[in-house]
Parts: sequence; structure tokens; C-alpha cells
Amino acid sequence: MVSKRKLAKSEGRENLTEDASKAREQLSKKTKKFLAAEKADDSDSVFVRLLKTAGVLLKPGQHQHQLAVDQIVFQKKLFEALRKHPSYPKVVEEFVTGLESYIEDKDHFRNCLLSCERLQDEESSTSTCYSKSLIKLLLGIDILQPAVIKTLFEKLPEFFFENVKGDALSMPRLILSQLKWLDRIVDSKELTTRLMQLISVAPAGLQHDVITSLPEILGDSQHAPVGKELSDLLVENTRLTVPILDVLSSLRLDADLLCKVRQLVMNKLLSVTFEDLPVIIKFILHSVTSNNALEVISELRDKLDVQHCILPSFFQPPQVRLKTKGPASFSQSQESGCQNYVVLLFDVIKSSVRYEKVVSDAWIKAIENVSSESEHKTFDLAMLIIIYSSNTQAKKSIERVLRSKIRLGCFQEDLLQSTFYIHHLVLMDAGSSILSLAQSLFHSQEQSIISFGSLLYKYIFKFFDTYYQQEVVGALVTHICSGNEAEVDAALDALLDLIAVNLSAMRLNAIFIKGILDYLDNMSPEQIRKLFYILSTLAFRKQQNLGSHIQDDLHLVVRKQLSSTLFKYKLIGIIGAVTMVGIMAADRSGPSQFTQGLADTSSECCSQVTSLLQLVHSCSEKSPQASALYYDEFANLIQRGRLAPKALEWVGQTIFDDFQDAFVVDFCAVPEGDFPFPVKALYGLEEYSDGDGIVINLLPLLFSQELAEDGAQSALQESGQKLVSPMCLAPYFRLLRLCVQKQHNGNLEEIDGLLDCPLFLPDLASGVSPEALSAKERSLACSALFLTINWFREVVSAFCQQTSPEMKGKVLTRLKHIVELQDVLEKHLAVTPDYIPPPANFDLETLDVPRSTTTVSAKLRKKEKKGEKKQQKADDSKLSCDSVPKEDSSEYGPAPSSKSQPDKESMGKEGKLAVSLHNYRTFFRELDIEVFSVLHCGLVTKSILDTELHTEATEVLQLGPPELLFLLEDLSQKLENVLTPVAKRVPFFKVSEASSCGNNLTQLHRKLFISEKLPGNSPHHSGFLIE
Repeated sequence: MVSKRKLAKSEGRENLTEDASKAREQLSKKTKKFLAAEKADDSDSVFVRLLKTAGVLLKPGQHQHQLAVDQIVFQKKLFEALRKHPSYPKVVEEFVTGLESYIEDKDHFRNCLLSCERLQDEESSTSTCYSKSLIKLLLGIDILQPAVIKTLFEKLPEFFFENVKGDALSMPRLILSQLKWLDRIVDSKELTTRLMQLISVAPAGLQHDVITSLPEILGDSQHAPVGKELSDLLVENTRLTVPILDVLSSLRLDADLLCKVRQLVMNKLLSVTFEDLPVIIKFILHSVTSNNALEVISELRDKLDVQHCILPSFFQPPQVRLKTKGPASFSQSQESGCQNYVVLLFDVIKSSVRYEKVVSDAWIKAIENVSSESEHKTFDLAMLIIIYSSNTQAKKSIERVLRSKIRLGCFQEDLLQSTFYIHHLVLMDAGSSILSLAQSLFHSQEQSIISFGSLLYKYIFKFFDTYYQQEVVGALVTHICSGNEAEVDAALDALLDLIAVNLSAMRLNAIFIKGILDYLDNMSPEQIRKLFYILSTLAFRKQQNLGSHIQDDLHLVVRKQLSSTLFKYKLIGIIGAVTMVGIMAADRSGPSQFTQGLADTSSECCSQVTSLLQLVHSCSEKSPQASALYYDEFANLIQRGRLAPKALEWVGQTIFDDFQDAFVVDFCAVPEGDFPFPVKALYGLEEYSDGDGIVINLLPLLFSQELAEDGAQSALQESGQKLVSPMCLAPYFRLLRLCVQKQHNGNLEEIDGLLDCPLFLPDLASGVSPEALSAKERSLACSALFLTINWFREVVSAFCQQTSPEMKGKVLTRLKHIVELQDVLEKHLAVTPDYIPPPANFDLETLDVPRSTTTVSAKLRKKEKKGEKKQQKADDSKLSCDSVPKEDSSEYGPAPSSKSQPDKESMGKEGKLAVSLHNYRTFFRELDIEVFSVLHCGLVTKSILDTELHTEATEVLQLGPPELLFLLEDLSQKLENVLTPVAKRVPFFKVSEASSCGNNLTQLHRKLFISEKLPGNSPHHSGFLIE
């Protein structure tokens, strides 16, 4: 056992000995070549011998020089060899001379500038494999650095005009790289002097390289003198502006010098090229301090005009540029470069405002200080958006400035549109922030600010990609479902704009819009119209397969609402159905942007339209209010839209026949019924001697309705008599005349008999005073008067634009009849305090709210005395709070607990109550704006003929003071409604004074109303309209 242990120990020693010998052999192999070369050249120069002694072997040709020791060890050995040399310091000169001789060869020089190859052994196995160049190593030795730097600068001119091909190395750049990031500079002043001399004589490209290398070469002590010399060079050589400013931004300079350079650059800002702007702006923003920030930014804002530096094609929206894009050309590459510089410029600005609060605050303040609209530029809006997206702390300040500028009218749609046209690439990076800003503006109570937020949505959708388009639609749907009336209106208008901007993109997001159908209960009739218009436009396209699911949902919703017994839901169905008909049966012959791309009006489409209209008619015929609403909706559709001729012909013929059967009887027909007072054909403008004329059967229809309310409806139905409500007379006539007007280009000769025909009315001029009548008789008389006035209002609106003098005379006569009947109505209302007139407007906005508007107007004017306000409030509390007839009161919600009476305007000598029709405006039909064309009439001569058609007498007709006052009061109410912003109207009533005077005008743009709808002043009444 002992012998085995000894044997094992002896074998272990032999193994260790063998390993050690192998390691020595490997070491000798690695350094054998180096040592052999060292012994071979004993006759080399001092330069070569000292390098070999320190550990560097110079290699010829393309081979790298070899370094056998660590870099620090090499520098230490070489330094000690020079210092301890017997001929020191002369040996340093000999060493440098040897270096100069060696680098005379270009290949040798290039090898000295490239990194050395490291020969590694056990001692240096942990060192880095990267080695510096020989020149770099020599520059790290203090006693050699000045002489080596001198040698490098003497060699540089040899390569000034060197042509570098392909991936070849640039010798000047290699030389400059040796001077960068030195651990210590022995003589920094001398180095600075040599560098500046080199800049003054070097070619342009090398000048740029030398200048941009200065911060990496020089120490901090030389920043000030270099900065001064560079500022002087900036004046002498403008081509070096960009590299000089780039370097100055990296140097530690005196504030006065920076201010001087900044002012020099600012003066040249208008003449610099666009590619130089990013560096120039970076320097200017870098030099800003808290003391001069506002002054510098204000001046920069005045002189920086990005728009003039951009190519004209860049102003086109991206969709247009994509369509017109052709083969690659010089202009396209130039445009691409221009876009890149735009992005670079704003990247510089974004970086500055994100990290420098002083700069962002100065930008905001500079823009805020601009007071004139004409002085604002697209750059202002772009900067506010960029700061809003980059600096979260400045968001509230940005919103405050934006709201202020919008109120003052400084930021208009044209400016916003131009901003997106020019800067959409930059703004797209801030898309989420712009969406957030638009949502914030939408929550405002001011219409102008809400409209600006709506425009932000519009242009995001127009210029950004599909992701942001979906985000915009989703945000607008959220606003619509919020329940805030102003937000809902603005959001729906925005969706309408988006359909006009890009219908195909909107169709991709139709699923989101379709979800709004679940929120119809909270919408007003006008909002429901807009929603169904949007969905119908998206649904009825040529690509039927893409919109069929929306069509099915629309038909389902409409049928469900029409079948409801509640008028609130039936109203939704009527509005939706009529709006769908307007899209399905639209006339596509014209170039209207809203009808292009819709499906052709085929026989199948006409069949769908007629079946839908018949469904609406059948579902609404049992409710007078629903029928009247249907007629008014259809009339408004025909007035503002363009139905296809085939559809309009079918509708016109059906309406003409139904109207004649329902409301018109022969003049010789004797009204049947037990009427409470004499019935007579009154207010006819023609003599019907032979009895062949026609009469509006008003009083018999009204009396039949009263009987139906009293429970006699079953008897009428058993007799087979169809019950027609007289409150449908005016709406039905409006629909009839608009159909005829559209079919015959405004000519109404086909129905001109309705202008002069009389009406069956109670003979109130028989000498019986209103007080002598019973309450029921007074109520019946008041209803007849309201219905007659509304009939005459529609007749005047219909025939006011007829050019025939005879027609004009009859229209003036009807105006006189309106004024006369209003006087009679006031007397009857004075003795009928609990009377509720029949409704004249049939949407929920005019049915579910108090009828008095005097309180609203008093609040708006705020000019009455305190005692008068109290009296007015007390009087208004007595007004009628419900206009719903007894027969359908269940359709409009719970009835008021008590009934009120009209305002007491004044008491006569006999103690009678005098009533003003001002409080009953919602019960009168609205006059069309075209009615005011009668102000042009002047004097109209009417001839009275005898039995032989000879002129027996002439009568001169003109507007009298009562008629003129009537028209001007109506015009005043229209103007108050149209010119008052929605956000400034009284929010407590859905219906204000304008509800009965301006309902049809809500769909007219205000500017259109003023510029096109209002007639000029009549010479006969000069001055009235101006005042």
C-alpha cells in the first residue's frame, strides 16, 4: 500500500512538470517572432529601436502594427527609455525625426493611424482586445505630444484634396480622430491656434469636420477663446453657420458672447435655408435664459416662417398626394427631404419645451401676447399643440390661451385647416393629445369653443390614419351619449362633416354610430333627424352588401317606434322614416356631394319608399298630432332636399287627391250638423255666382272633432265617416304646395284656387258678443279663429313669391285678414281664460313645455323695473302650461294639475281683460322667410270687373301700418332666434320665443340666412329693416 501511494505522488509531479514545460513552449511560440525581429535589426533607427524596446513591432504593407504589451505598459516603457537615454532630450528630436521619416510612406502613415494588433499571453489575458493606434499612444506621452501634434498638422495639407472612393478611409478624418479625447493636452493654446489656422485654410468639407470635432479635442479652458474666434468666423463665412452653431451649443461660453451670436443668427434667420433651421433653432433655444426668454422667443416667433420653406405640393392633404404620386423624380425627393427637415425642426423644439420650463412658458406667453387675428400664423397653433403634448404641466395654460383666442376670434377655421395641411406629419405624433384637447373643449358651455373642438375632430379624421379615425368616431359617439345638449348637437354636426370629408372611411366605423340608436329617448327631434340622416347615408349605398346590416337595423327601429301608442316614440319613427325616404329617394342627377355614390332610384327602391311612406301614414292616421308631424316632416324634406322626379310625382298625386277629399267641398254644399252658431262661407276673394267654386270645410271638421272628444266617435265610425282633424289642414297644405312648387319650378297655378277660396266659419259678425256665448261656444270660436289664422299664414307663405300682380294683391289681402282675425281672437281670448288652443307645431319641443315666452325674453333683456318683473312673473304663472288637446293628452305625459290663464296686459274702462297674442306665438304657424318679399310690392292696383268683364272700378292695395308691424315683429323674432348662439340661449326651456317663429329655420346656416334669405329694403318702406 505504501509503495502504491509513493508511485502516485511521483506520477503527479511528472504531470505538473510536463504542464509547465508546455506552457513555456506556447509562450515562446507567441513571442518568438517578435523577439527574432528585435534581434535581427540592430541597425534600425532610434525610433524603431525604442518602439521595439517598449513593445511595438512595426509591420510593413497592409498589416497592423503589433503590440506585445499593455498600452499603459508600452507608454511607460517608452517614456522611461526616452528619459533615461544618455542623449536626452536630444533623443526626443531624433525619435520624432524617425517618426517623420517613417510616415513619409502613405501606407506606413495609415498603419500608424489605425489601431494596433494586440499579442496576448498569460500576463495580459485579462486586458481588453481593443488597442489604440500608434499615433494615439504617442500622443499620450507628454514629452512627445507637442512634436507629434506638429507633425500631424504638417502632414494634413497633403490630404486636403484627396478623393475618397467607396468605403475607403479619409486620412484627414483619421488624423483628427487621433486628437479626440486625449487624457491630457500639454499645450492647449498651441493646439487651439493650429486648429483655427487649419480651419482658415482647409477645404469646406474638412472645415466642417474640424469645427464639429472641436468639443471633443479641446479642454474646457479653451472654450471661451475658441467661441470668440468661431463667432468672428460666423460673420466671415456664412456657409459654416450650421457647424459653428452646433459647436457653440456644446461649449461653455460667456452669456454676453452667446447673446451676441444669438442676435447675429437671429438677423439671418429669414435668409437661411430650410435644412439649416434645426441647428439654428437648437442654438437659439439653448442660449435662452429666464431673463431674456420671452424677448428671444417673441423675436424667434416673428421671424420663423416655416410655411414659406415648404414646397407647394406639401400643402396638399396626404390622400391627394397619394393619388397623384407618380414615378420618382427630383421634386419628390426634394419634398421628402423637406418633410424630414420639418420633423427635425419640431423634434428640436419638442425637446426644448419638454425639458425647459422657461422655454415652454415663454412660447405660451409670446403667443398669448399676439392680439390681432392677422398676426397669428399656423406655427402658433402647431406650437400650442406640441407644448400641450410634450409638457403635461402646461396643459391648463394651453387650454386657457386657446379658449381666450377662440373667444376673441383670433383662431378661425381657416387657420386651423392650414395648420393641419402644413404640419400634419408633426401633429400626427401628438394625435392622442389633440384628441384629449378636443374632448376638453367639447365640455365647454360656449358654442365657439365647442365648434373649435369639433373642427379638431374633423381635421384629425381628415389627415390622420385609420387608427385615429376610429378614435375620433368613438369620441364623438361618447359625446352624443353623454346627454349634454350642446355636446350632442356639436358631435352630430361633426359626424355630418366627417361624412362629407370621407364617406368610405366613415362606413368602416358605422358599427359605432349604430350604437347611438339605443339613446334616442334623450334626443331632441332635430338631433334625431341628424342621426337618421347619418345612418341612412351610410346604409343606402351602391355597395348594398356592406350597408345591409345598417339598413335592417334602421327598418327595425323605425317599425318598432311607429307601432308605439306613445307619441314620443311615434315621433321618432316618423322622423326616422321620413329621413330614410329622403336618402333612398334622393335625386342623383345633380352633382351634390351628399347624393353621389348612393344607389340608383330603381323600381325596387321606389317600391321600398312607397311602402315605407304607406306604413308611416297608416300608423299615424289615428292621431292628428302624428299625422300633422308627418306632413310637416315630409314638407321640410321636400323643401330642403331633392327627391327623385319619379318619387316626387307619386307623392304629389297622392297628396293632392287626399287633400281634396279631406278638406275641400263644393261652394254649393250645405254644411250638415247642429252647429251652435250660423255657418257661412267667409273670406272669399272671388264671387261665385254660379256656385261652381270651392270652400275649405273648416268648421264642420272642427265640430266633428269636438263631437268625437265628447264620445260620439263610435257613432261616426259606425256610419262609415272618416274623421279628419282640422289641425292637419295647414300642415297638409304646406306639404301639397311644396310638392307642386318642386314639380312646376315654383309655379302654383295648379292650386291657386286655394288662395282666394272662402272657409266655412262661424258668422262671428252677426252681432252676438263673445260674452253672450257659452264657454263651449267660445272655445269652439277661438279654435276656429286659430285654425283660420294658421291657414292664412300658410297661404301667404305659399303664394308670396308669385309674380302676377293679381296674386300679389290677394296675398296683401290675406295679410290684412290675418291682422283683422288676430284682433277678433284677442277679444274672444279675453273672455275665455281657461282655453287651450290647438297645437300648430307638432314635435315634442313645442308640445311638452310651457307656452309662455315672455319670461324668457324678459330674462334676456333684463331691462324692466323690479316691480314690473314681479308682476310679469305673477302673470306668467297663470299662463297655460299645456297645449295638448283633451283627446290625446295621454300621449304627451301627465297633464298639469291646474290650468292657467293668459297674461293680463291691461284692464279696460269696463273691467274687461285685454289679451296679447304675444303669449300665444307657439300656437301659430311659422311664416316662411320668403314672405318678406312682399316688402318689395309697393302699390298694387286691383281691377274690379262687372258682369261683362269690363273694369268697373280700381282699388289700390298696399301694406298698411298694421300689416307692416305684423311682418316686422315676425322678422325680429326670426333674427333673435337665428343670430343668437345656441350656448347663449336660455337653457331652462327647450322652446323659447323662436319655437313658433324659426322652427323651420333651424336647418338654415346663419350666414346663409343673412346673406340670401333676407330681402332688401323696399323703397316704399325705406329704413325699417336697417333699424
